[in-house]
Formats: sequence, structure tokens, C-alpha cells
Amino acid sequence: MLILALDSTAQVGSVALCRDETLIAEYTLNTGHTHSETLLPMVESVLKIAGYTVDDVDLFVCTAGPGSFTGVRIGASTVKGIAFGKGKPCIGVSTLEALALNGIMLKGILCPAMNARRQQVYNALFDCDGTSLSRLCEDRALAITELGEELTEKYPDRPVYLVGDGARLVYEALHDTLGERLVLLPERLIHQSGYNTAMAGLRLYREGVRTTDAELAPVYLRPSQAERMRMEKLNQENN
Repeated sequence: MLILALDSTAQVGSVALCRDETLIAEYTLNTGHTHSETLLPMVESVLKIAGYTVDDVDLFVCTAGPGSFTGVRIGASTVKGIAFGKGKPCIGVSTLEALALNGIMLKGILCPAMNARRQQVYNALFDCDGTSLSRLCEDRALAITELGEELTEKYPDRPVYLVGDGARLVYEALHDTLGERLVLLPERLIHQSGYNTAMAGLRLYREGVRTTDAELAPVYLRPSQAERMRMEKLNQENN
């Protein structure tokens, strides 16, 4: 099965082409350019250099969120656009699960964290035995202090490995509390991986998920800043 997978939920963008679990090509950028400029050219480049076209792809995968509101929309829209009318499955996966796969070789608690602003992170926790992940909670948005309390109370003796664009933020906030058992993964393993996005999608496909391009939808977890400001304004007017 030929899989095209992409992640544009943070500043780093990544596109991968895989034949089942085998990585054929991966293109990752951390240039600061908007994904609307770079994502589609990355897709075209990966396919061209590997000698394939979009019509050869059997499964389209993207991280559907959480993450940057704009980035999540761009990723989902790109997949919906290139897969439109092809009748191929389009699977959206959790950004946090795909990030956790960066540390699947480790034993302990995998703690993907994405910066959600206002001292909050998008987060989930996974138990990892060195070869597989077990989800410990659903994706959520929560304060870093709350995350620290949970890690202290529920997992007091386990190493905790941080990944994601909010990893350093969490590390700086919680290192004094959790000490040496809080581990920041190396730079290469912190960021988004198109390959791990593909693997998260392949798992869902093998479990029977068959989302269409029309059904693929972003997952935001919380309202955007514009929506929050609108609700605050409405509340003030009502009061």
C-alpha cells in the first residue's frame, strides 16, 4: 500500500511517502514560511523524486489536530484537494499520537506537548514499552501546571519524555519539580514526522477506518482566538 502523509500542525512541516511500513521519501522543513506556500510543493517534490503520481497513492493521511488553527486547516484542505474524486481513503490522525511515535523506542511515559499559548499545551500521555504505545488519556488542552500535578501524582517513579513544539516550554516549567526523570528528546525527535503520521494512519486503516475526503475534518480542541474574543464580546453585551 502506497501512503502519502503530511503534517502541517506546527511550524515544522513534514511530508512522507511510504510503502506500508517502509519509508520511501520524507521531506521536512523548518524555515518559518507558511505551509500554504510550502506544503503542496513538498508533496509534489516527494512524489516526483520517487517516481510516483498522486494517482498511485492508495491511502492519504494527515494530522487533523490539535495544533496551529491555520496549519491544521491547511493540512486537511491539502489532502482533501489532492484526493478529491479519487475514491481513496483519507485518514486524519492525532498530532499528539504521531509525535509520541517519535519516542516509541523508549520505555516510560511519552508526553507530546504543543504550545497552545496562555501557559497551556495541547497534550496527551502514552505508556511506551519500547515497541508500542498505549494511550493513557485523550487529547486535551490544559495548563502546564495541571500537567505537572498529574505527572507527579499519577506517575511519580516513571521517566517522562517530552516531544513537540511545546516540549521545551514544559521542560523549563516543570524540571525543578520533576527533576532528572523529565527528559527532553533530541532536536531531531522533537518535531513533526511525516513518516510517523503515516504509521498512525496505517494503524487506523488496519483497524478498519475508511474516512473519505469529504469526511476528513480538523480537530481543534478549543475555540480559536477570534471565536473566544467574539464570545467574550457577546457575554459583555449580554451582561
